[in-house]
Amino acid sequence: MLTNLPEEIVRYLVEELPPFTGLLIVKTDEEGKIEGYYGQYVDYFTEEPKTGDYIHDYSPALFSMVPPLVSPMVLNKIKSQTNNYADIHIVDSDSDSYWVIFMDQTNEVEKIQDILQKINSGKLKAETGKSENNSLFDVFSYLQISIVGDKIGTVVGSLPMWFRKLNTKINESDKVLYTELFPYLEVFEYEAIEFWNQSKNGNLKSGIWTETTKDGSELVLNAYAVYYEDEKYLLIGEVESGIDGAQTSLQMARDQKLAYEKLEKAERKLKTLLDYKDKFVSIVSHDLRSPVAAVLGIAEMLLNDKQEISKLNDFNQDMLQNIKDEMLRLLDYNDKLYHWSNLELGNFEVVKEKNNLLKIIETAQRTAEQKMKLKNIRFSTNLKDNHFIDVDSTLFLQVMNNLMGNAIKFTPENGSISIDVNVKDGKTLISVNDSGIGMPLEVSKNIFSGFARNSSLGTGGEKGTGLGLGIVKKIIDAHNFEVFVESEINKGSSFIISI
Repeated sequence: MLTNLPEEIVRYLVEELPPFTGLLIVKTDEEGKIEGYYGQYVDYFTEEPKTGDYIHDYSPALFSMVPPLVSPMVLNKIKSQTNNYADIHIVDSDSDSYWVIFMDQTNEVEKIQDILQKINSGKLKAETGKSENNSLFDVFSYLQISIVGDKIGTVVGSLPMWFRKLNTKINESDKVLYTELFPYLEVFEYEAIEFWNQSKNGNLKSGIWTETTKDGSELVLNAYAVYYEDEKYLLIGEVESGIDGAQTSLQMARDQKLAYEKLEKAERKLKTLLDYKDKFVSIVSHDLRSPVAAVLGIAEMLLNDKQEISKLNDFNQDMLQNIKDEMLRLLDYNDKLYHWSNLELGNFEVVKEKNNLLKIIETAQRTAEQKMKLKNIRFSTNLKDNHFIDVDSTLFLQVMNNLMGNAIKFTPENGSISIDVNVKDGKTLISVNDSGIGMPLEVSKNIFSGFARNSSLGTGGEKGTGLGLGIVKKIIDAHNFEVFVESEINKGSSFIISI
């Protein structure tokens, strides 16, 4: 069939349309008179289209649509003479002809109708703690949204009459942010996501809420989250109430709207508090660094001045060394607090680039070299050649520094630390191993849980912040990598990153 079509029409079919079934292509002139057709007309027309007849005689939705105002023009899910549904594309060509392309959409519409029918009959049961009689669903009375992403859905089928009363403009097949369309769904969404994640056929009913129409009146609405055969849907419609219950339903909806407004205010207040927290940590971290660095610099200068240090007795020399150690720990804590705050609040962006893992390991080794010398710890790595990985170099170096620091802390004098790199099943495995004291299973299971209020002392009495491994987990998760630990008491530990 494609060999009989103009090149630009073939290109449109191949490049612009999704994989199609039930394709019918009708060629018309600029008045909409049929000049020929390709494909099976029986899917859409009750009789064979005749040359010279108007296309709208066979598909009334096309009345005055040829020539189209724009090309291509798309009409979504139009019901044909044979009761099948089709997306209709109207495309012009260089030869002053117009091509009307029918694409079968019956299965998609029938799937929604099948879901609604099953809900009506009770076969697609509601996920509630009590039985309830669902009012009959009408495919034309519900706004049907097929969920395709986070808060994003595609409108399926025709827009219901009640929706046209609202001051909102969307078209059939549009992608929409449903929580912007109906802000109340922010409240229901948490329950809906939990329900969808169960991957069980069924439906979950929301509470009711009101929307204001163009003329100022109120509509009482509710929604159903539906899961059916691996597909997720939101069905939104008017609440059907008897005359006696109409006022009650309206009042309930108003109460829920008021509760939602209160929730919105609480959320805004929480965001403000989080902003204050973020600014506070940033200011403290920045302003604390300068005086700490100044004290540290003076302590190091005195300790490195043999003439001055000789004037101090042993006690004062120990005190000076303690000042230096505590200032170093305070700087380390300050840096980790800043990183932790940013990670917790999401104020960072992972920028992945190709980085040489060998160089990252060498940098981490140099950073930890002084601490390893103090405990006479041997270091080795099996990686001798360049090995490139897609990571954020700054964040990933922070991971390696934290793991090295943790290994040094819990490795006794004359111990060893190694970083081994292996490739298995297409994944790069980076293992930071130590010959330290190890840990019991109950500790290793919760090692990445975050801030440890009672951080353990190291083998040399080193104090920790309780933040290091929590930061590691946050950064690894942000890369979509995995990290886990293998450890036994008195046999050391291995922290393994899977990329």
